Amino acid sequence: MHALVALALILGPPPGSSEPDRGDATSSSSPDPTSSPSPTSSPSPPSSPSSPGASLRAYLRRPLPRSARFLDHGVIALTTGGGTPHIYRLDLRVGLFDHVSVGATLHWLPGQRAPQVWPVGAIAFWRMRGASGVGFEVGAHYRPVLYPPVDPQLEFVPRTHLGLGSVVVSSGLFSAGLDVGAAHTRARVVDPAETLAFRRRAVFGGGVFARVGNRRVGLSADALAVLGPDPLLVFELAVDLRFGVFEERARGGWREP
Repeated sequence: MHALVALALILGPPPGSSEPDRGDATSSSSPDPTSSPSPTSSPSPPSSPSSPGASLRAYLRRPLPRSARFLDHGVIALTTGGGTPHIYRLDLRVGLFDHVSVGATLHWLPGQRAPQVWPVGAIAFWRMRGASGVGFEVGAHYRPVLYPPVDPQLEFVPRTHLGLGSVVVSSGLFSAGLDVGAAHTRARVVDPAETLAFRRRAVFGGGVFARVGNRRVGLSADALAVLGPDPLLVFELAVDLRFGVFEERARGGWREP
């Protein structure tokens, strides 16, 4: 009996009855640190498209040339000028969305019972400034011609309205361009018996203009011709002050280019 027990101890336990290796059991039961999943981080929300308000503000802050014809958004311009045939006039405008300028022009001369006031406006179809600093603009504007007063009971009363397309080139402090369009005017009827009679006609109108100045103050000159039965030359020298009341761009100073 003792010999059988000794033989069993020497040979070891039977193949099917051996205990599982504790090291293997431990390693199989414990998670592998290299294969453990990394902690999940909350996914970043997808970038939403910019809001319309932010896009509009970015558009209204883009660089633009110092224009002789068009105002930037939020800028109010006060202009006083002298010339012919209007003698002098005052002009007040406001720029909206970089493309629209609206306002009024007036003068009040001796012999007029009240100021002569007319609306004025401009629209820019395209405005840009290149990397070199040279700007190009294409648009149109409306302006009346203010005449000195006459007695409507005794004299023919002239009246002319100009609707002109404008092309503007700007660089630094200088801006100049060309106006081409139509003039709606009163043409005197050649009849000695009808000295006050007139006809309305649309004729060619156009000319050149220029402005020297910065974003806040400038000196401008206009020379326009109306080629009607009674040709008319409109010439003016003017000074304009531009106030950044609610513009989106950096306002800068009066001495800033």
